[in-house]
This record gives sequence, C-alpha cells and structure tokens, in this order.
Amino acid sequence: MKDNDMNASAERISFESSANKDYLDNGYCVIDMPEMPQSLLNSFDYMPRDTHSPGRLREIRLTQYIGYWEEGEWFFATLPPRKYVQSADYIRLAEAGGVPRHREQIIGDPTPLIAAVLDQLPVQLDDMFQINVNQIRVIANKDYKGITVPEGPHRDGHEFSVIAVAKRHNVRGGETQVIDPKTREILFRTTLAENQAILIDDERYIHYATNIEPEEGDMGYRDIWVIEINRWHNRAYGPAHERASLA
Repeated sequence: MKDNDMNASAERISFESSANKDYLDNGYCVIDMPEMPQSLLNSFDYMPRDTHSPGRLREIRLTQYIGYWEEGEWFFATLPPRKYVQSADYIRLAEAGGVPRHREQIIGDPTPLIAAVLDQLPVQLDDMFQINVNQIRVIANKDYKGITVPEGPHRDGHEFSVIAVAKRHNVRGGETQVIDPKTREILFRTTLAENQAILIDDERYIHYATNIEPEEGDMGYRDIWVIEINRWHNRAYGPAHERASLA
C-alpha cells in the first residue's frame, strides 16, 4: 500500500472511531450544540411566513451547502438557490410532498452547527456532502395551533436528519420522538432543550414532534434548525433530484 493510501486509511479510521457512541449503537443520539452569535439568533425574528403551509403559523428560511473535510477541518460553500423539493414517497402531505417550494436564504452563517453534527456522525473524510439547513419558527397563538409536524411521523428522505433547538419561548410540548417504522413503537422520546440536537438515521427510523402550545398567555414559539445531510453522490439538490422527487 502506498504511503498516501495508508495515511488516508488511518485518517478515515481515526475519524470514524470518534463518532458518537450512542449513534453507533442506536442510530440516534442527543448532543449539545455550539452557541451561535446573537445576530444569527435574532434573525429568527425576521423570517418570512411559509406560504406553502397556510394552516399553521410557521416562518422559515433555507440555505443549501456543499461540505468537505480538508487538513483537519470542515469547509462549506453555499450552493446556488433552488426550489426545495421532497418526494411524496416520504412526505404524504399535499402542500409539501412532491411540491417545489420557494425558500428565502438564511441571513448569517449556521455552518458551525453543521460541523458540530458531522463531527458526531460515522462519516468518511473522503466523502463530500450536500446539506440543507432549514431555519424554522413555529408559533402558537390564539389564532393558530402550534402544529409542529402536520405530516405526522415520517422520514425526511435523507441519510441523516437533525433537529436542533435554538430557543423555546413560553411553550410546552414539542417532544421529539424516534419511531420504529414497522411497529410504530416509540423507541425514544425527549423534549430538547435550547442548544440541544437529536441526530437520527433517517434511513432506519421515522420521527415526529408533538405540537406546542403557550405555557402562559396567548403566544409562544419554538425556534429550530433542521439539518439534512447526504453524501454528495446521493444529494437532495439539483435537477436529477428534482425530477425524481416530482415523478
């Protein structure tokens, strides 16, 4: 074996051995996320409403990235904006499954969140990755129920799905559940605290989150990041993905 090949193999083995043990054992895990700049957290206050989901009050932005590992760190580059498309095979909701959806871009840099997640996953350093970062606020008030997941328990249609909580303001509920797709048994349930995330093997499990409601008064909200990760050759981005998802 050539020296370069030996070095690459050693680097890959070393990196995989640092993957989160709970994830390796179970296919899901809860981790602490890095604190983000206040300017990025403040941007949750200035997001457009999700016009594709009129039955609830949800505000959303999306930025898509390509990511790779080089010389001991992760690098990310923003991909040109495209419509966000999920196949109706996974999202059985008329307003979302197989529907090209427009998303405004995130204002600020959430890529430290992606790096923190990739550091915990059993990925190979010689792979490139395509990542969707969804910035979402779900609001519960006197006019709208705090419907977190209108499609019910589901897969997102990616290799890895991540839900990270940025802020919980005056709400109860929002329990995240990891579910066996065959038996529909809830295998794990938790209410994520601020700066916590759950990493899920999206090809193995379905997941769900319960609705939120104001703890006191008439209004509360839950701010989250939903991060969807695929190896580049299996990317959920571009014309080939869109054709397959719209078929």
